[in-house]
Amino acid sequence: MRNPLRLFIIIFSALAFLTILSICPWSDWTDGRLKDFNLLGDVMPHTPAADSSASNNIDPELASLDTVAPADTSVSTTLHADTLPPIPFDFSAPTKDGSVLIEDYSSDHSGLSRLAATLVQGSLRKVRIAMVGDSYIEGDILAQDIRAGLQERFGGCGVGYVGAFSMFPGFRGSVNQSCSGWEEAEIRKMKADDPLRTILGHYHTAGDGAMTRFKGSAKPAHAQTWSSTTVLFTASSPGTITLSGSDTPAQTFHVEASPDLQAVHLEAATADISIRTDITGLTVLGVWLEGDSGIVLDDISLRGNSGISHRHLDENTTEQMKHWVDYDVIMLEFGLNVASTEQTDYIAYGRAMAEVVNNIKRLYPDAAILIFGVGDRAIKQGTNYLSMPTLPALIKVQREVARITGSLFYDTRAAMGGDGAAVDWHSRKLVNADYVHLNHRGGKELADIFLKSLDISLQ
Repeated sequence: MRNPLRLFIIIFSALAFLTILSICPWSDWTDGRLKDFNLLGDVMPHTPAADSSASNNIDPELASLDTVAPADTSVSTTLHADTLPPIPFDFSAPTKDGSVLIEDYSSDHSGLSRLAATLVQGSLRKVRIAMVGDSYIEGDILAQDIRAGLQERFGGCGVGYVGAFSMFPGFRGSVNQSCSGWEEAEIRKMKADDPLRTILGHYHTAGDGAMTRFKGSAKPAHAQTWSSTTVLFTASSPGTITLSGSDTPAQTFHVEASPDLQAVHLEAATADISIRTDITGLTVLGVWLEGDSGIVLDDISLRGNSGISHRHLDENTTEQMKHWVDYDVIMLEFGLNVASTEQTDYIAYGRAMAEVVNNIKRLYPDAAILIFGVGDRAIKQGTNYLSMPTLPALIKVQREVARITGSLFYDTRAAMGGDGAAVDWHSRKLVNADYVHLNHRGGKELADIFLKSLDISLQ
């Protein structure tokens, strides 16, 4: 070696650089868009805490819950929970013909039959479903294929709800979006008394020249065209909103200033719509691309969200919103940002989520509520990966939330294959390198599993 000092400097510099990259709080710096990682994980001492959450970008409310011990070991927040049959300690998800069944915890066990009766009404009217969750469904993953399957069975077209702005528009394959000039507000950072705090969890405010454009996609099925476009908003000053498309003549709507929700609506079959406004400060709750009847399934993904922020939603705005968008079914998919290798007691979280479900039931009294248990995820121990051992404790609490609120429950982890599922799905290239998040192929796989479970459960 001609210059051993030079080689030492190169190796030392490379190790220093990798160490700096590994200790930087990327999740905090990028608001959760980049995750913390450890490039030296195989040579540095392993600690379970390094794998304790899918993202450090969690609800401030969730952090405060962790510091408050529950008064008792019950999840119950209702007066009548004790009258419902308790779930046995060794309970496992029921199955039939190899499929995990949807569990019905309604007081009269009519939840599944009511769900079946609701879905078949898609031949007569719009049946609206909200799928509200965390980054597990971001980019319409899982939701898009559940939507396509339900639309194939019960009719409908279009992707339903889309935000006026997306930080990563190319990530979603079910609709092609381009947008500029919008400022985003999301529920974890909203004030508790924000009048636009709704089940959507987001809204977007227009700056000068704000615009957004949506183009249909050939995949999945039924997403390429739609026949109805609705923009729901509030306006602090008067002005115009213009909707146009390559196959749709431009229509300009004159808008008056009002603190109440308003909507502009375009009935025209299209595969391409642009939305522009000259109202600086126009606040858009959302845009709906849908058919005149059939299933409308809204993917409402909230990155880093534990779900508990939905304990506080504005009742007045929700009632106004229901004039245009009222949900028949609400699916709640949370837990990804709660699971931890160090936590085995999720009682406080369960009580908060019971408040969420009861609040949603109060605001949407006619909606069926379906709670998805958290999917399987793996952590690294040494050079191997294995399922996070505390997931059964979290799922037990999620099932208990369904019981005491009279909701439906689907054990996602059991449907994936139970313990070791994330490792198996990763080997089949169905989950990402984090052993947590589904990719689009994995979303399709899990959607097919769920739809089969749904068909069998509704028989």
